[in-house]
Amino acid sequence: MNDFHKDESKNEILKVQDLAFKYSDQIVFSGWEFKFNSGVTWLKGRNGSGKSTLLKLLAGALKPSIGDIEIMGIKLKIAPLQYQKQVFYCGPGPIVFDHLTPSEFFGFMRNLYPNCHENNLTQNISGFDLTNSLHSPLKTLSTGTQRKVWLAFALAAASKVTLLDEPFNALDSKSLVYLRTSLGNLSKDTSRLWIVASHEYLGDGILVTQTLEMTR
Repeated sequence: MNDFHKDESKNEILKVQDLAFKYSDQIVFSGWEFKFNSGVTWLKGRNGSGKSTLLKLLAGALKPSIGDIEIMGIKLKIAPLQYQKQVFYCGPGPIVFDHLTPSEFFGFMRNLYPNCHENNLTQNISGFDLTNSLHSPLKTLSTGTQRKVWLAFALAAASKVTLLDEPFNALDSKSLVYLRTSLGNLSKDTSRLWIVASHEYLGDGILVTQTLEMTR
């Protein structure tokens, strides 16, 4: 079972009702409900506690056994394509499209997220020190650099919901500072939701609206 705790706020963005999911015979969620509010939600818990599973369910990458997940009234099971246009997921592993260069990856993602803030993307490319890597295939880049490419777009995508799974892993110290500063600025936006799964403290400059702790 999963035990979550939350701090109340305003501006509901994402709602989960009666969620159930299991791997084989291992129950991860059963009748779980939660209302995510705008700002930053810190999803806490040790490695293996199910944080990544929850984010993949919210992203539509995993299908729940039962339950409803919706963003601003758009239900995942009724309008999956419309739902997924509202959410951006950035995982802990390498990018799937690793045959692309970062420049090509950004172009591909722009088609999926046309509201991307170009100025922010340009700033993120510089902030993560990616300029010299833009034309090298992603598969030739380190895991940390691939992570920075993914994060650079995630921070600029302007999706209603952004899901970041252990975003601080594999980053150099300069990139960690840039990421925390960027999230601190973005956390003030009351029209969007950021769910950050991390086993470590997010940082003093990030305004956390809700805290959920998985204790399974």
